Amino acid sequence: MSRSAKTATRAALGRPLLVPLGRRPGTLGTVVFHPLGGGLLPYLGLVAHLSRHGPVYGVRALGLEEGEEPDTSIPDMADRYAELVATLPAPPGLFVGWSLGGILAFETARRMPAGRVPDLALIDSSPAPVGEGPEVYRAVRDQVLSEAATELDADALARTERTVDAHLGARAAHRAEGRHPGRTLLVTCTGSDDPEQSRRWAPHLTEVSVRSLDTDHFGVLRAPHLKQLRMHVQEFTGRQAHAGAHTPASDRERCSTIAATAAR
Repeated sequence: MSRSAKTATRAALGRPLLVPLGRRPGTLGTVVFHPLGGGLLPYLGLVAHLSRHGPVYGVRALGLEEGEEPDTSIPDMADRYAELVATLPAPPGLFVGWSLGGILAFETARRMPAGRVPDLALIDSSPAPVGEGPEVYRAVRDQVLSEAATELDADALARTERTVDAHLGARAAHRAEGRHPGRTLLVTCTGSDDPEQSRRWAPHLTEVSVRSLDTDHFGVLRAPHLKQLRMHVQEFTGRQAHAGAHTPASDRERCSTIAATAAR
């Protein structure tokens, strides 16, 4: 994508792609990358935890707002997202990605300049498609759109559906390349569509810690498994664990801010 095209894209946006989700001062800056469909709401519970240790930003996808065209290429998305992350006041120390967000986190990290490469937390994410044909991801597509339908009006739902389909095409065409030089936390699920994630990621990761959760793809970011996921991330980042069973008042306030900012 040319610089002039990127500038034109930014000028046309009614809402930025890189949005602050938690502003608390701290040493661990984090960026979370949108999953299939482009929104950030699935990360709400995890962001409330991460924001205790530093600023958290989220990258949403093009296509969710009126007049936007969704991306159809993962390299194009990663190029754009690396440029956005480079504008942050301090280099983030952690990229987090669930589902499609994992490959986006990996590819964006590969595009960061030397000395600014973050650690990765990849959550039930695969380095390449798990099979051929649209039926492979039909269940995931149906689940994403079913949940979106409970929260969006007809126009927004139509934009989300178009974005989901664009992302599925991008996913089907892309295989991870290269190797991440930093540390990686890989969280797999027993009910994953890709039970071979660890083996398939191995050529692309230098220093990896693998953890598993006994749930399916959508359960990993939800109670009761969210608490265990928080603990795995906490252990990986080397911070004191704070994965309590309830959300304190300060976190509830941050959750409200996240929910208002993060569109599906």
